[in-house]
Amino acid sequence: MTLEIRPLDAADPAQMAAFHATYHAAHVFGRAFSTPWMLEEMRADLLGVRTGEKALAFEGCVDGAVACAGLLWLPLKDNVTLAGVEVQTHPDHRRQGYGSAMLEHLLDVSRAAGRTTAVTQAATPFEGPADGSGHPDVEFLTKRGFTFGLGDVMRVLDLPTDQRLLERLAAEAAPHHAGYALRQWEGPVPEDVLEAFGDLIGSLITEAPAGEIELEREVFDADRIRADEKVFAEAGRTKYTTVAVAPDGELVAYSELALPSYDPGRVYQWGTLVRPAHRGHRLGLATKAHNLLWFQREHPEPATLVTYNAEVNGPMIAVNEAMGFRPVERLGEFQRKLD
Repeated sequence: MTLEIRPLDAADPAQMAAFHATYHAAHVFGRAFSTPWMLEEMRADLLGVRTGEKALAFEGCVDGAVACAGLLWLPLKDNVTLAGVEVQTHPDHRRQGYGSAMLEHLLDVSRAAGRTTAVTQAATPFEGPADGSGHPDVEFLTKRGFTFGLGDVMRVLDLPTDQRLLERLAAEAAPHHAGYALRQWEGPVPEDVLEAFGDLIGSLITEAPAGEIELEREVFDADRIRADEKVFAEAGRTKYTTVAVAPDGELVAYSELALPSYDPGRVYQWGTLVRPAHRGHRLGLATKAHNLLWFQREHPEPATLVTYNAEVNGPMIAVNEAMGFRPVERLGEFQRKLD
């Protein structure tokens, strides 16, 4: 049967629901710890007005039913040669060429937008090889010109975790960053640190390991941060942020948690970063431990905290393991140069 590919109208409730149902079924298939977007989150992301990136979605239909979901992200302020692509084919429709057709469509749209490299991801069991070789989802990519760029590991932590352990870790780190101050906020970034915080988080993509994937520093100006915050709010996600402030007032480290209201029982560890000049003061551990202590006081209910780290990022892995995170799955990052 022929796959009919057309742009998704995310504002149409029926179309959005059918698209998401296929995406979700494909995303969770065969995985114990998948992290799909919920329907409301995806709708908010596709309909939201962002200045940093453009999100597009395409549905692949067979006899009027959505068999394949395609997602495309185009950075607008930085990394403008890149296109992020994702293909999710319903388990009942695999091995019929639908995923291949959707992928080629996404690559064609990427080329038309002037992009020269496509990047994507594939989840594989933790017990398998670091590059995921042999897994069907990885073979799908490598047979279509994608190469392995970086291996990440998903780790989870059951919440609430041991408060005494977190307090002990924070106390042990404290003597190493005397003179630094910690500041916390829930939700939007305070106006007085908006520019400084944007500069800090913009460096995460280049300071964290990237493997073979070439990335440039991200631009998080005030307009982008505020636009993203509106999308977060529409998606029902609340951020909890702890930053470290150097004696001269510079923001030099941060850690963020995201609580999704439409994904009960889950919490997401987002970025954690320490500026290179301020490493060695255990600020990564301090911001992460204090952020989680604060979060647990506000939300003592049971949940699973999810985080990802590059497998080569030894210092951050050590912090996570000290806090009790355990590895459950691998996530390979792949890229393909576009002709």
